[in-house]
Amino acid sequence: MHRALIIGAGRIGAGWNWKDDAYTHAGAYRALKERVELIAFVEPNPERADAAEKKWGVTSYETLEEALTSWKPNVVSVCTQPEDQINVMARLEADPFVEAIWVEKPYMGFPSKKAVQVNYMRRADLLHRNIARDLPGGTLIVYGKDDLTTKCHFEDLARFWCASLDYRPFQGPCAYVYQHGGRAEWFDNGGVDGGRCFKGILGNLLDHLEFGYSLWSPHE
Repeated sequence: MHRALIIGAGRIGAGWNWKDDAYTHAGAYRALKERVELIAFVEPNPERADAAEKKWGVTSYETLEEALTSWKPNVVSVCTQPEDQINVMARLEADPFVEAIWVEKPYMGFPSKKAVQVNYMRRADLLHRNIARDLPGGTLIVYGKDDLTTKCHFEDLARFWCASLDYRPFQGPCAYVYQHGGRAEWFDNGGVDGGRCFKGILGNLLDHLEFGYSLWSPHE
C-alpha cells in the first residue's frame, strides 16, 4: 500500500470550487484506494485547507516540511503554481522516502532522478493512445486560450502524436482537429473523460513503481 501526499489543495488537487471530484488528484487516489492511501495535504491557505480536510477526511498541513516529517509518503502530487514547482521538486528530490512524483503541468524542467509522471492526461485516453500508435505524424490544429497552462497540454499532445502543431488562439472552450492522411478527427471541448484519465495516469505511475512499466507521460 502506497502512501500519498498532495501539495496544493486547489481545484486540481482537491476539487476546490470544482464540480467533478473525480477530475482531481484526490479523486484519483480515492478511486485507487486499494493500492494507495491518501494521507494528507499541504495547503497554506486556511480556507482551502479546511475545505480539503472536510471533503477528503485527512489532515492538511501548512508546510511541506511538517507533512513529510509526520507521514513519510512515498508518492507525492505536486499541484502548486508553476513558480513554486521547482523549489518543491528540489525538496522532494532530497527526501529519502519519496519514490514517485505526480506533477501538474506545465512541468518546469527540474532534473529529477525519481519517477516523475507529468499530468498530461490525454496520454491516458484510449482514443488518443490509439492515434499515437496507429496514425502518428499528422497535423494537430488547436483552438484554445493563449496561455501557458492550456498550450502546454497541446504541445505535449503534438509530441505524443509526432505531429506538427498549428495553435490558433481562441477565448472560448478549447477544441482541436487532428488531420492525417486525408481524414480529420474532431475533439470538442477537450475530448476526454478527465476522471478516467486521472485514474489511468495514476495507475500507470503505480504500475511503474510496482512492476517497472514505462511511464505514459515522462518528464524528460
